[in-house]
Amino acid sequence: MSGRPAAPARRAAGLAAAFAATLAATLALGALAARPANAHPLDLGYLRIASSGATLTATLDLDAAAAAHLLGAGALALDAPTLRARAGDLADATLRRAELATDLGPCRWTAASAELRARTASLTVAAECPSDSRTLRWRLPFVEDPRLSPAFQLLVKARLGGDEQVSTVDRAAPELSLRQGGAPGLGGFLWSGVEHIGAAPDQWHGADGWHLPDGLDHILFLLALMLAGGTLLQLAGIASGFTLGHSITLALSGLGVVRPPAALIEPLIALSIAVVAAQALLRRHERRRWQVAAVFGLLHGFGFAGALGALDLPTPELLKALIGFNVGVELGQLAIIAVIAPLILLLQRRPRAHTVVMRVLGAAICAAGLYWFVERLSG
Repeated sequence: MSGRPAAPARRAAGLAAAFAATLAATLALGALAARPANAHPLDLGYLRIASSGATLTATLDLDAAAAAHLLGAGALALDAPTLRARAGDLADATLRRAELATDLGPCRWTAASAELRARTASLTVAAECPSDSRTLRWRLPFVEDPRLSPAFQLLVKARLGGDEQVSTVDRAAPELSLRQGGAPGLGGFLWSGVEHIGAAPDQWHGADGWHLPDGLDHILFLLALMLAGGTLLQLAGIASGFTLGHSITLALSGLGVVRPPAALIEPLIALSIAVVAAQALLRRHERRRWQVAAVFGLLHGFGFAGALGALDLPTPELLKALIGFNVGVELGQLAIIAVIAPLILLLQRRPRAHTVVMRVLGAAICAAGLYWFVERLSG
């Protein structure tokens, strides 16, 4: 007799827990919508280094808003004349903030100049280095500056003598180490893929505590596809479908076949999140979710390709960067699924709770996607 009321009580507790989790997720998404959406250009910088004999030239391209933050100025105050006048200040806040060392001794900083091109602040600095040096060691502490996005990465293309190589610098690895004859940094681009999808631990927690990752748009896209549930194999297939689409357009754009502007792609990525969440609400295409992931993955693949295109890499190094990045994205997605899938599978055992969670969370994700779409469309 005493066992009968226990089952309804457990079901009620399960439903209450599911509702509480859904409410918490909705509040989190509401907090997200209350802050400005971070478009990917704010998360990336490009550093080009050319060294010949005793002369070294480094050019840093930053989003104008990121440069304004580093200068302690409002974004509206950073016009072309202001940037040119404050080139030395920006150099001191970024590239000249630390010593550039070689195997034969330190370099001596000389001139600095800056230009504003559309939404990009381009800083060029020069240095005199010991002749015949073959290695460069350069810590770039500005990538750890709290005024930049927690996901900020610096993509580096360096030409030392006749050798060309690529690398990445971020908060986890702020030191750049280059040598003549060095191999391109495949591992750095693999980690870039993990961070791009929002799966890296430092995207969730840093020196300033817990925060939402800048790759959250990709996580919500995956979550919207997973809301309808399914087997573990079906959920893993969603990640593979997304990677398939992502890989195709990343390769096409990186190789220069097609390169749509970020001003078009970023709003469409946000809109794809809203569309997939709406499909979950309407219970559409539940059996073809990996195909849906592949189709919309075509859009998401253009997001990082613009960064690789800006580096203008030779084909062998570009292919290594493409492979490393795509492997990183797949690993990041599988890590996300490893966390979310058990919750989805457990929730499927309570159909009513599953329906409540799917509807409430789907509506919240759809609203966030539409908000990002409007935010990115307005620039």
